[in-house]
Amino acid sequence: MLRVTAGLVAALAAVSLGATPAVAKTPKRRIHSPKVSCTEIRDAITSGKSADQVAKDLKVSETRVKSCTTATQSVHPSLAK
Repeated sequence: MLRVTAGLVAALAAVSLGATPAVAKTPKRRIHSPKVSCTEIRDAITSGKSADQVAKDLKVSETRVKSCTTATQSVHPSLAK
């Protein structure tokens, strides 16, 4: 009886330790679509949609929409005179 119990405990330990890495390596579920280009965002804005509508339709954050639609500065503001 002791041998059977010891064998059963060893088998359960091997199964539980063997399953742990497989569970840890499962990919996280992607909620948002793959990265949307700034060109797509700008095209949607120029078609008449608001920034909120573009963010919802393309499933991107409002920060992403803002970063794609604001003009970039070629010179740091502290250097511009």
